Amino acid sequence: MSNPALFTERDAAGAYEILAAASAAPSVLAVLTDEELVALGGEDAVQMSGSPFLDQLETAHEVSASIALRSLIARGLVTLDDSRSEPEGQQLSTGTSAASRAVQLDRTLAGLMTLRGAPRALMNLTRRVAEQSTAITVYVFPEGGLLEELVTADGYHHFSVPTRAAMPERLARYVDQAQVAGAEDRVVFEGPTATLEDPDEKIAQQLADTRAMTVMTAAGAEGGGVQMSLMATSGAVLAMDTPESMSESTEVREVSAAGLISLIDAAIPEATGL
Repeated sequence: MSNPALFTERDAAGAYEILAAASAAPSVLAVLTDEELVALGGEDAVQMSGSPFLDQLETAHEVSASIALRSLIARGLVTLDDSRSEPEGQQLSTGTSAASRAVQLDRTLAGLMTLRGAPRALMNLTRRVAEQSTAITVYVFPEGGLLEELVTADGYHHFSVPTRAAMPERLARYVDQAQVAGAEDRVVFEGPTATLEDPDEKIAQQLADTRAMTVMTAAGAEGGGVQMSLMATSGAVLAMDTPESMSESTEVREVSAAGLISLIDAAIPEATGL
């Protein structure tokens, strides 16, 4: 149900309604589990966001997804009854009337799955504290449209629709939850990447104090992108472009609270088109 070739006018209407409701301080639009997403869109539905809960289970994903589908039906989010289905309108890829579906999603859920399945650009921040990871995926659309998906360590996917103007500060709060970023932007190291692992070096000692590590990646529709590591230590936030090998030179910067917001703002990819 997340295949763009099968999207209908009803799917698109649900997607537009979601994006039109964007807010600077959005409430959570929906919460879905790993299993529910697999039930709705197959294994591909969690390829980008990850499925931390399912990955820990010994049970086959198909079994968990089948149980999750029963729950979605019971909550009225999925219907199998043709007499209660809404018209799908035309199929967008062909312009012909769409056949009725054996399984129809709630209109908001259909819009959500449509947005997840057809972003124009993507951004991901994976944050690790000790042995636990969470992640935010940002789906980017034209005219500043964004869908945010926060995945918790126990496999709950929280969806929100912030405005483009609000997103950099939201992501900065996610990276720097202890609010340790200061007021100054400066370079604290420039040199061989291997130095970062030398315990006698000051920069290595600073990095060893990392309390939360966030890897930020972004990819635009035209290619290219960003990959950066953001380290929140006990007293600062450090930023470093992710080196491809230890033989390269690299630069580590301390970023201020305002500088972190600006850095994230510049990394959010743009999307053009309809």
